[in-house]
Amino acid sequence: MKCLVAIVDPERDRAVVDLAVALAAGDELVLVSAIEVPEGDALASVQPEARRLRRTLDQLVPANARARTLVTVARLGWQAIQETVANERPDLLLLSWRRPGWDLLGTTIEDVLRNPPCDIAVVKGPLSRARRMLVPVRGGRYADLAAKVAIGWARARGGSVTLLHVRTPGRRTPTLYQLLGERTLDDRVDRLITRTGDPADVINEELAEHDAIAFGATGRTDQEDPLGPVGQSIVANARAAIVVRTATPVSPELTLPLPTLPADRADRSRVIGEIVDKWFVQNTFSSTEFADLRRLVEAKERQGLTISVGLPTLNEEATVRRVIRAIRTRLMERFPLVDEIVVIDSDSDDRTREIAREEGVPVHIHSQVLPGTGSYIGKGEALWKSLHVLRGDIIVWIDTDVSNAHPKFVYGIVGPLLMRPDLQFVKAFYQRPLRVGGELQATGGGRVTELTARPILNLFFPELSGMVQPLSGEQGGRRALLEQLPFFTGYGVETGLLIDTLHRAGLGSIAQVDMKQRIHRNQTLLALSKMSFEILQVALRRVGEAHGERLWDEANSSIKLITPEEGGKLHLEMHDIIATERPPMATVPAYISSRAR
Repeated sequence: MKCLVAIVDPERDRAVVDLAVALAAGDELVLVSAIEVPEGDALASVQPEARRLRRTLDQLVPANARARTLVTVARLGWQAIQETVANERPDLLLLSWRRPGWDLLGTTIEDVLRNPPCDIAVVKGPLSRARRMLVPVRGGRYADLAAKVAIGWARARGGSVTLLHVRTPGRRTPTLYQLLGERTLDDRVDRLITRTGDPADVINEELAEHDAIAFGATGRTDQEDPLGPVGQSIVANARAAIVVRTATPVSPELTLPLPTLPADRADRSRVIGEIVDKWFVQNTFSSTEFADLRRLVEAKERQGLTISVGLPTLNEEATVRRVIRAIRTRLMERFPLVDEIVVIDSDSDDRTREIAREEGVPVHIHSQVLPGTGSYIGKGEALWKSLHVLRGDIIVWIDTDVSNAHPKFVYGIVGPLLMRPDLQFVKAFYQRPLRVGGELQATGGGRVTELTARPILNLFFPELSGMVQPLSGEQGGRRALLEQLPFFTGYGVETGLLIDTLHRAGLGSIAQVDMKQRIHRNQTLLALSKMSFEILQVALRRVGEAHGERLWDEANSSIKLITPEEGGKLHLEMHDIIATERPPMATVPAYISSRAR
């Protein structure tokens, strides 16, 4: 069964993780922890704490367990857990016991038992050494779940289960087989006991001969104490106990309604700010979190995925060899994380292609790929056509003008996609030093990002306002998503992919990873001006489409670049720049045919 563990105290909750591993039995296991942020504080303020907590949760995951971790943020922790249940749809939610009336993520254990978001199991006391499990049975779904949990634990720990039915004097009594059916025949069930007497007394007598007990809470909404007097007596006397509760009659609404944005501008900004802050905490990672390459390889092989790295190039003879070697040496030869590296060249006139072939990397000239679709100039065109050339389920693109190439640029992108199946698209961010003359300044790069891309995203697509480097060239995603997206052929490709992923898969499908620092070739201001012009075209087109307006068709498509000449004169040079849009690759007949083979 798929198990989700709500971690409140990592040290105290180890017993819950142990039980979840036993019950999952190789199925998916998710460890989730929620950080509560007081009203008035920005949700994004706890991002460093979220990163530390994610590392702590990772350490709780046993080796060889098919598990992943998730840190979320909310004003009330229990609300965040409920949202996670709605998104993850586990078969069982597990959490540690809290004393009645004590705070549990903004609620109490009584309220959790009265209205569980799904079937739940609450663990009290040390369970790790329990081998002899007692399950008192009265019939119904609670009893079946309690027996299932106890049997799962006993099977994982080499233990045994006793099924106990306390009958009421004077009433016709069903057999344990009539109450639990085939579970009574499980090979871990070694005793079937039926006794008459006061339920609390009988159960406590039998409990003395067992290490732990699993039983169902009544949890009726009209009952102040969801455990009832018998349950309270059991919890008080048991060294270790598992209290289960089913969602009755079926699980409540599992699909959370999409937030409705207020009409008032100030209120709308506040709501969007909360959405972005929460996303920033949950979906912003550091590449160091994925430096355990053996773990990534295991996750890749377990999911049966293949990973391709595409390297777009245009006259990169100075750096392409280092980029190839950084990836191949560590991520193919030492750890089989990457299945292929391919260079997608845009008609370089230097030794770029020759160097790549010397390194044993296949080289494709993008103008020669899919010739039936024609060809355009631009990085976006190379990325679009690379989808036809690359074979992997996960596609990663790495810029090749980087002088500090490191394998983290690949595993930092791949890591979130392997460990979080809900993620579809991941981008890198980093500090970008700026070279002024012969001197390298620590910051100042990313001028188009700060002066064009981020302001226009904040203005028209505020859900993306948490993206640190929306134009970063190190990015990757699942083929299933990328082949469904249109691509702009030029510098607007990154902006277009972000906006279209937001609209098709939602903000929660996007993540970003801190790579610390990236050193690359800086472009001239005039080149950056043309780049900004193209990015603005892409945003204008998507804004117009969203409102049914022809904003792009009515806009100018030429830019005058002004440069000083000798004698103080100014020279005006006009450039036509049109952001051309390629259709989703999944609609291209040649691509469809190649994928069908």
